[in-house]
This record gives sequence, C-alpha cells and structure tokens, in this order.
Amino acid sequence: MKKIFSPVWMMMCLALVVAGFLGGCDALSGKTKIKISSWGDLNENSILVSEIADFEKLHPDIDVELERTPFNEYVTKLLTQISGGVAPDVIFCEVSLFGDFYYRHALEPLNTYMAADNFSLSDYYPQVIDRFTMDKQLYVVPRDTSPIGVIFYNKDAFDEAQVPYPTDSWNWNDFVAAAQKVTKRDADGNVKRWGFVDDWAMSDNWVYGAGGSFVDDAKHPTKWTFATDPNTLKGIQFRADLMNKYKVMMPPTGNVAMGGLGNSDIFKNGMSAMFLSGYWKVPNFREITKFKWDIVMQPQSPDGHRGFPTGGSGYGILSSSKHKQAAWELIKYLSGVEGAKKMAATGLAVPVLMSVARSPIFLDNQPPDNKKMILDAIQYSVYNPLCVNWTEVHDGMMGPELDRVWNGTDTPEEAMEKIKPLLDKNPPAFQ
Repeated sequence: MKKIFSPVWMMMCLALVVAGFLGGCDALSGKTKIKISSWGDLNENSILVSEIADFEKLHPDIDVELERTPFNEYVTKLLTQISGGVAPDVIFCEVSLFGDFYYRHALEPLNTYMAADNFSLSDYYPQVIDRFTMDKQLYVVPRDTSPIGVIFYNKDAFDEAQVPYPTDSWNWNDFVAAAQKVTKRDADGNVKRWGFVDDWAMSDNWVYGAGGSFVDDAKHPTKWTFATDPNTLKGIQFRADLMNKYKVMMPPTGNVAMGGLGNSDIFKNGMSAMFLSGYWKVPNFREITKFKWDIVMQPQSPDGHRGFPTGGSGYGILSSSKHKQAAWELIKYLSGVEGAKKMAATGLAVPVLMSVARSPIFLDNQPPDNKKMILDAIQYSVYNPLCVNWTEVHDGMMGPELDRVWNGTDTPEEAMEKIKPLLDKNPPAFQ
C-alpha cells in the first residue's frame, strides 16, 4: 500500500528535529545533550573520557560530548565560540586563565547550585577555592592543584658525586653547591651532565622565591611592581647567575648541544642531575629505568623566604549554557570524590580534596618517595595576577627583555630599565 506523508505530520517531525538541535536534547532519546571543553593531553583526556562514561551511567538522561582544543588555542577558541553563540556548556579552567573568562562575564556563579545540593567546600584546599572566588561567589569547582616548585633529582648522579640528597629545608646556597658538584664535564670542559635545567624559562619561581612580586595585589591588581621591586631583581639575578656565573644551568641554546631534546627529556636521559617543573611530570618520569630519582621542594632563599607559582584547574559552567542544571551535575561529579580518586591514582595531578590528597590513593608506594612534599608545598603557592593581559605582558613584554639577561647580553638592572616603561603604558587590564 502506498504511504502518504501529510504536510502536518512532516512539520511535526521537523519541529522535533529542530527542537533537538536548538535545545540540546535528542528528540528521539529524550536525553539532554551537553558539551564540555578541555585541552588535556592523550593520557589526561583518556581519564576524562572514562569519568564521563561513568557519569553517563549514573545519569542516563544526560549525554556528554567532549571537545578537545590545544592549550595555546584554548582561550581564543572559547571566546570566539561564546561570541558566536556556539560555546560548550562546561569548560575546564586553569587558575591563570580564570580572569580571561570571569572579567568577560562568561562564567555562571555557582553558589545557588551548591546551596540547593548542600555542596560543601570544607574538604577543598582553601587557597584554590579563594582563587576561583570573586565577590563571595564561586565560579569554578577546582579539580586539582599543582605548586610549580618541584625539583626532580637524579639520585645516582648525587651518589656518583658523593653529594647528600637534598632536603625540603635547603636554601639557594645549598642548591648552588650541589649543582656545582653534580655538573659533569669531559676533559675538554664540555658539559656532559648539567647540574640543573628547568622546564621552560621559569623566572617566576625565583622571583616569588626571593619574595618579589609582579603586581601590588595578585587578586585585585592595580599596578605592576615587577620592575621596581628589589626582591624581584634578586630573583632574576639568581637565575641569571646559575647560567652565566656558576655555569651549572643549561643556557637557552644548550639543548642544541644536547641533541635538540626537550628539557624534561634531558633529565629523563640522565643529562641533567636536577629538573624544575610541576608534579604532572611524575607519570612520565616513572618510565625511567636508567637511574633512581626523587623530588624535593624548590629551595628557600638565604633569608628564609619561600614561594613559587602554582597551577591548578577545575570546571565551570558558561553563563550561555542552556542546560545549566545538567552542567552542574557533571562538574559536581568531575570535581567530587570519585573524580578526584581517579585522577589521584594516575599520579598526574594533585587532588584538591584534602582527604583524597592525604590518602593512600595519592600517597602510594610508587615513585617519588617524597611525594608528601607537594602537599606541604601548597602553603607556599603564589597565584599569578588576575587580569586579562597577564600573558601579553608577562610573555610578550617582559619575556624578550629577560631573554637578554639569560643570554648574558643585559644585566638584570638594564632589563628592568627597559621593562618599566612598557609596564607603565600597559597597566593591569580587565576587559
């Protein structure tokens, strides 16, 4: 028999399909569709995919799509999506990116959702909660924290040089003395093993470590202090001295001589005795079989000051989301106990839930032995200035001038003289 499709029936079908696309709901399954955006590497995203699958089992009425974007494109792409009305519902937000979204009014305040569910923040490290809180409103539920003050060291290199292993109470002088002894050169003076390398040009570590600053108030900055703070100058001078005076640190061009390897690979291959980065390097370094290694806290300054930048991240709801309740259910799960346990077991990130961070799930029997150090380090974390032009100023204006210091072309004082007028013309911005 010939089937007849009436115009009315066809319009009804079309309406259901359109409603599904516009409302984020599958018209046939009845599921609410939400999208989450993240930038993690393959290992991290595989964990997130697993967590999403578990969430969907607990919430069969919600369908979650993961959209991955490279970190260096992340903010630009999201801001473009927001302006175009095609943004995801949930975003992964790093502590230094928070201002990019908060000051553009892109994030949904979460206090109402937390109150409705009696969602407690008492188990979260308060430093991270404070970073994501503005005017007493929480905008991102943190997932992890990551003090970037971890020095990985090659125990075999220390044994060979007959140098005692460093302790968390060491200072800059102890650090330099150890680096000099574990640096290894051939008969012609060519470096075969550097005493120290860092993951990138990590001047912030020594600036904060000296008690220096970039702004007058990190959370509510009104002016840059970088070029006028005498403690900042001490930190810059110390990093420069590691390369140009003590010659224990690989200079900017050093990786060419090391075969073009990345700095973490230089440590991994035994060509550096110490390496500064964050705890996220642990899963990669657990693959090392050539030597034994451990971690120690970045040394304090000779006058006893300690500080270093910090990473950390969490999940927030975009204010443009049409499915905020479903989005809240997702971030509540990902940043809750179950999500924290899965992430802690990988060694990839430091859980922001104190009960999980202090449990055997994180403090396990795998390397490094001194992993409790990272929990002690949280109290010394210093957050970067909360403004939308931080990266532009830090990388684009300060960076090139400091490169001349690392190369030995300029002194730190000369660099500050060039940086100050740039900072004066570009005060902290919020839009």
